[in-house]
Amino acid sequence: MKLSDKPTEHLLIKAMNNSDWDECDFAIIHISDEWKQTQRKRLETAKTVENDYDLKWLNYADTNVEFFKFSEDDYPEIEELLSEKSQIFIELETGDLKKLLQPENSLNCYQMQVFKNGNAIYNAFGKHTGEEFYTEEFSLNQLVKHSEPTTLNIEL
Repeated sequence: MKLSDKPTEHLLIKAMNNSDWDECDFAIIHISDEWKQTQRKRLETAKTVENDYDLKWLNYADTNVEFFKFSEDDYPEIEELLSEKSQIFIELETGDLKKLLQPENSLNCYQMQVFKNGNAIYNAFGKHTGEEFYTEEFSLNQLVKHSEPTTLNIEL
């Protein structure tokens, strides 16, 4: 896993949940060109309802996110990095995701909520508990901008 100073295909972002027994500390959003095209359409749709004051957000089924919890064994630096910033672009190498700890809950009903201001959150729910897992709010507008990835050589 490498940190990047430019947008990449993976965004590490703070996350949390409403569980008394399970943990969730961060998520990784998977960003592809196809994902960006889909988000641009969603942002266009959000603009058409921006004057509807009763509408809070648009809700989409979207599984381009994975939720994780901090680990002292693999990538303990993530906790410190996310104490300084709420989101960081990273480059993943083969096997990196398998090293990260997932919540105890089996998650389903993955969704993206797009707000009228162009921000969004991802969330998912515990399959058997109904507990909610969700990312911090992020700017969807910024993520869909075009930019070539460049990585820093900072090994985690």
